[in-house]
Amino acid sequence: MYNLFLNSLGYGAVPYLWTKLRDDPGFFRGRLGFFDAGSPRQGKPRIWFHAASVGEVTGAIPTCHALKNELPGAAVCLTVGTPQGFRFARRQLPLDIQVLPFPLDFPWVLKRTFRVIKPDLYAAFESEFWPNLFHLLKRKGVPAMLLNGRISDRSAAAYRVLRPFFEPIFRQFQWLAMHAETDRVNAVSLGAPADRTLVLGSSKYDGLSSRVNSARVDYWREKLRISPHSPAVVGGSLRGMECIELLRVFRSLYALNSEAVGIFVPRHLHRIPAMVEWLQERGISYHLLSNLEKGSEERLSPIVLVDRIGILFDLYGLGSLVFCGGTLEPVGGHNILEPAAWKKPVFYGPYLKKVEHEHRILQAFGGSFPVRDGEDLLDLWKYWIVHLPKLNIHGENAGRALESLSGAASRHVALIMNTLSETRYPALTRHA
Repeated sequence: MYNLFLNSLGYGAVPYLWTKLRDDPGFFRGRLGFFDAGSPRQGKPRIWFHAASVGEVTGAIPTCHALKNELPGAAVCLTVGTPQGFRFARRQLPLDIQVLPFPLDFPWVLKRTFRVIKPDLYAAFESEFWPNLFHLLKRKGVPAMLLNGRISDRSAAAYRVLRPFFEPIFRQFQWLAMHAETDRVNAVSLGAPADRTLVLGSSKYDGLSSRVNSARVDYWREKLRISPHSPAVVGGSLRGMECIELLRVFRSLYALNSEAVGIFVPRHLHRIPAMVEWLQERGISYHLLSNLEKGSEERLSPIVLVDRIGILFDLYGLGSLVFCGGTLEPVGGHNILEPAAWKKPVFYGPYLKKVEHEHRILQAFGGSFPVRDGEDLLDLWKYWIVHLPKLNIHGENAGRALESLSGAASRHVALIMNTLSETRYPALTRHA
């Protein structure tokens, strides 16, 4: 039934795939099992990691590094399901870790992929369940693991509708290393064996502190001409109406401190025109970050719209007041711990379903300020913009909150080595 549906979908998607092959031939050829870097890497054991997109890749990178440090002779491959995530992984990982496009879940594509990767173990990050892939893993006796596992209440409800379809996959996992207790409970309710479902945290946190680079902050401070004494307001990963709401908040804040600089980073670049239109209708000047970076403009306006992807983490390092988006809109939040890596306290809205665990940790350490709405955010920022030195202690608290969550990558490696020792490599054993 699944393959009939998949084949029907595949035929219907031919025009779309043809367009993608033309636009990004290397990546989409790889999704069909034709890899540009197709020769198998040498080394043993052979580990196949998979991450769906950029967010999952940020969790995979620390585990990849930790495994190579523990087993330098291992052949490590990371597959990625989106072009953006694929390019990000290529930039972030060394050449001795192979990065390939994730194969489509067609049997003939998967067979080609297995001939290239030849895995001794497969480990997916967060929530990736592909029936044909798991069927082939089982047939070839390759143990499967889930790392940084996340199954929200909403996702669990959807999986329950198709429980007969997904339960065999959950039971096939050698181990499910879940992000938090709620994820573990949901996994077990869907058929995952309770004795093989653990809470090991998320390796996303391990990679954050190592990404802190003060030279990058100095670079952007120079490009944006921001004085060390000027308070910088950063609105990151803004969704929907947040893009306008943060501009409104900053306009009121700027009336209190004309030295302030506002840096606004929409989650999706297609939001930029609406932000530009809102500013122009009110006669408010602004700059696009790309123009400031290439030097075609010099910053005269206090407002900078970020029309580039992949630099938000560094921009958080500039922030005196930092807001994380997807939280005033009912999205559920994005990575609210990224500012904490820079020891910045984090402000965010009430919609936190995707980051509830991180929110609780930040609150326990005194490193965050949840707000009800834009007016609430403005009231808080009006206070803090004239008491910035007092905010430093909350930044230190945010850093300690992040530190308390680290270590998952090492725990992943211990689990991987113990699994290999039980299946294919008896000499490999390590305890976390």
